[in-house]
Amino acid sequence: MKLSTVRLALRRFHYKVIRKGSFEPRTHSVNPMAVAAVQVVGGTPAISPSLLFTDSKNKGFLINAGEGIQRMILESPGLRIANITDILATRFDYNTVASIPGISLFRRDQQAVNTTHNPLTVWGTDNLNGFLRTTQLDCFADEVGSDRHLVLKDLKDLTTLGEVTVKTVPLISSHCYVFFLPQKPGNVNKKKLKEMNIPQKMLATLFKTGSVELGGGKVVNKTDLLDPSDPAPVLVVVDAQSEEECKLLSKIDFSSMIDDSKQTLLMMVHFSKGDVVVTDNYRTFMDGFKDIDHLIMCKNPSSRILFDCAQRNAILSSVLPVQKLFESSENFSSDLTNLTKNPETSIALSEHLLKYNIYPTQKSPVGWQRNNVILKKSFNFEAEEKSARVAYNNFISDQKSENPAKKLRRGFFCPEMTFLGTTSTYSSTFRNVSGIFVECQEGFSALLDAGEMTVGQLIRLHGPEKTEELISKLNFLYISHIHFDHCGGSMSVAEYYHKVNKKPLTILCPIRMLPWFKYLSSVFKVPLDLVPLGKIHQDSNIREDLFKKHGVKIELCPAMHTRDSWSIALKSNDWKIAYSGDTLPNSQFVEIGKDCDVLIHEATHQSTLSEDAAKKRHSTVGQAIEIGEQMKAGYTVLTHFSLRYQKLPPFLDENVPDNVVFAHDFMKITKSNIETWCQATGALPLLFPAHYNDLMKQPYYKNKKKL
Repeated sequence: MKLSTVRLALRRFHYKVIRKGSFEPRTHSVNPMAVAAVQVVGGTPAISPSLLFTDSKNKGFLINAGEGIQRMILESPGLRIANITDILATRFDYNTVASIPGISLFRRDQQAVNTTHNPLTVWGTDNLNGFLRTTQLDCFADEVGSDRHLVLKDLKDLTTLGEVTVKTVPLISSHCYVFFLPQKPGNVNKKKLKEMNIPQKMLATLFKTGSVELGGGKVVNKTDLLDPSDPAPVLVVVDAQSEEECKLLSKIDFSSMIDDSKQTLLMMVHFSKGDVVVTDNYRTFMDGFKDIDHLIMCKNPSSRILFDCAQRNAILSSVLPVQKLFESSENFSSDLTNLTKNPETSIALSEHLLKYNIYPTQKSPVGWQRNNVILKKSFNFEAEEKSARVAYNNFISDQKSENPAKKLRRGFFCPEMTFLGTTSTYSSTFRNVSGIFVECQEGFSALLDAGEMTVGQLIRLHGPEKTEELISKLNFLYISHIHFDHCGGSMSVAEYYHKVNKKPLTILCPIRMLPWFKYLSSVFKVPLDLVPLGKIHQDSNIREDLFKKHGVKIELCPAMHTRDSWSIALKSNDWKIAYSGDTLPNSQFVEIGKDCDVLIHEATHQSTLSEDAAKKRHSTVGQAIEIGEQMKAGYTVLTHFSLRYQKLPPFLDENVPDNVVFAHDFMKITKSNIETWCQATGALPLLFPAHYNDLMKQPYYKNKKKL
């Protein structure tokens, strides 16, 4: 591909993004973390809900952190991971703790540029601490658990979070929490202020120090000017996962924990299981509380998806073979909207960014605030899609006039490959971490790596039912190495597989990961069929057994990344694909991938940053392309881009051959469309002009040309 084609198209077509009719979430004036409040994060069909509790000093406490919560916080206006000081879970399962390593990774990188960054404190039981300790010591020592950015503490020692007093109430497998907030002083009484006749210049001193002395030795205290204080608010968080826990919950006397003269129960948050919440016992429990607000934490079928992700998908799918995101037509169950007969009790169902103000302010009274709640139906990308089609058609017409039409390479065949994540380290608003779904008509399917939210990406693409079906048909899950951006979603995949098939999922993984997988298998009660990659590499009998069982030949070689990293080649009667995982350029990988139809190779950095790539044992775009040429690969697909290339891949300074594709999330490669993807690289600046111009401002690009 010649960059002259891109520049010609840029000169001939002035692209301008038209925002009319579309929704831009980052323009909200309301800061969700400006006042003491609780706020829902997640709760979409793909992401379990969490609760962000912010005190009046802007310290954030996250209750539950399931897969994808880190990405939802990054994408949400006004929310900042840096403001979260503590994480606690109501129970220990993957829907409540899986995002903690990703949040820790993000904070680690933030701390690298901010030396005053405070560590993240995680409160948990032995299981949660065991999960993170195992993650730290046995598998991910370089990523998670350093004293600099993550501190583990026993839940038994939890008594305060900032200015909030906390009481923990254990059930069987879960915990309830009672949060006692400080009493807020009353408002200034203007009538009293006028009667005191305090000079204007002394008011600042009065409100700063709490008292001031007037003439004649008269002392005026700040409290003399205030209205009576409201009772201190109390919040209760409950989680019952079974009928037995529901019975225990109904026996807890929360009223006895509250001093009625100074405190008031303001709201109750329910993380309880859906089929428990609708039981008569649970309804009776809720009816016991009058004049309070209830928040039911559940997955909302109509709740928003990631805006940046949805916008990018809409633009790409309007002109390229990218699958459109799944749109659910479901609504909440009527059982969830009618849980109590008490007319004085209000019930809200969780929606992403639904907020509840705890203290009243002039602009925000106590209660629900939906300023930031956006449903999927609010998204309208018609203008962007129309402009993208015009830009792409102009580009293609220029391409055809300059280059004759290409045909598929002789004898080429490949399975369908859907890229579920194409970034590195941790997910961003535009890209998820690594995961590639491989599927062919012969009935074979596999996942190549499964970073955090791999299942969530499938749900966004296909919906819950189709996702369950796809995962249930997996032959195996392959994990290339131990870093969390390649394996953080493994247990969710295994849980889905076991739920349908009632048998363990086969996971081909490094030997170093066995302690981590075995620990999670035991605590989550999900059986796993673990096959170490080192043994597959060394033992031809194991490879033959896998071929008989799955119908594909597996070849492996050690990758040049962290210890016990691997690259793989899969071969059937009709096709051969090779996947590098994370690695430096490797001659052994060239040998096992020889003459493959498709090479999937990491390209973390652009070629001008080869020193950075070498330090972190990654490949550059140019190195990955060269490996493809040495392999004589039919096509080379590049993925695993650094976080600096979230909007556009690092192709602008490169000499890119016409058989190279840069991967995008939700991109589906087939035999019939791979040539379209090869052509599409040059059109990306036209489809995302603002992103292109942002890249041109970066110091690591030499050839800077603005649109």
